[in-house]
Amino acid sequence: MRNKKFRLKVLTAAVFLLLAGGAAAGILHTLRQQSIRNITAGNSVNMGSGYRNIVCDGKEYQYNTLVRTILLAGIDSEGAIGAGSYTDAPRADSIYLAVLNAENGQLTILAFDRDTMAEMHRYTVNGKDRGTYTSHICLAYTYGDGGKVSCENLRDAVSDVLGGIPVQEYLVMNRTSLARAGELVGDVSLVVPNGDLEALYPDYYEGAQVQVGGEMLEPFLRYRDTDTAFSNAGRMERQQVYIRGFLEKFQGRLKKDPKKLWEEFAGVEDAFQTSITRNKYLSMAKLLKQTDFTQDCIWTIPGERMEGELHDEFYVDEEAVKEKVLELFYKEV
Repeated sequence: MRNKKFRLKVLTAAVFLLLAGGAAAGILHTLRQQSIRNITAGNSVNMGSGYRNIVCDGKEYQYNTLVRTILLAGIDSEGAIGAGSYTDAPRADSIYLAVLNAENGQLTILAFDRDTMAEMHRYTVNGKDRGTYTSHICLAYTYGDGGKVSCENLRDAVSDVLGGIPVQEYLVMNRTSLARAGELVGDVSLVVPNGDLEALYPDYYEGAQVQVGGEMLEPFLRYRDTDTAFSNAGRMERQQVYIRGFLEKFQGRLKKDPKKLWEEFAGVEDAFQTSITRNKYLSMAKLLKQTDFTQDCIWTIPGERMEGELHDEFYVDEEAVKEKVLELFYKEV
């Protein structure tokens, strides 16, 4: 029986910048990869490069090298974040992947349910790799060191869900960063997508037109009732309507002075982890200024929710993921 409470979780505040394993597990992973893509790698047996040339349903495709990917994740902690003890890091409860096509200026944000069952590495308290096994994707960060290993473990788990597509960069933030992110654009006007908050905040009923910011930013983006099965789904809906409104206001600031925006972000550098350098950011900012942030730019990974023995579980629709991967990352040759 779950304890009835509302528990704070993390929205990936990073959106403002862009905007046990054993033989059986190995066999299951191989079968799943083949199922996702129905693909044979071309001219390579190196798994690190096998994604470049593929055959799917009898058609040949080539990876689009002009596509950039950035993992955006929010972890369930406060204060400064960084490497610490293995297996004791917080969970990554908000997970998004920004996919930016530098060729056509299209931005797509893939939203991952934190309960997605995925393959990840697990480490001992001394940092020894224990191999891969399947668990909730939010724990991929937990099983690292709270630093680079955690970031890369989560990055690789996201890549695995997408059939091995490389995730080039990552940016991870925590609860301390959320308020500062909201200050970058101020209040965001939006329509409340569901009634999950109405019991606590009567003005936030489904369909209400509200301004979200300040003290309401946290409850709107992070509360969920853990006594209710699949409560993360409603939270993700709220996060996504906020992201859409946020992007519109953020792009305005980006067009005016991207360097100043970076400086403000750097002011909370102890509350994030990233592989993005200043030069990489400025290069991406140039593209983002020309990007059309459409209302349908966010694509939630589809799948089936099930009540597990201890926690909710989410299993991706592998056929739908295969089709989206081809659409976003490949060109037919």
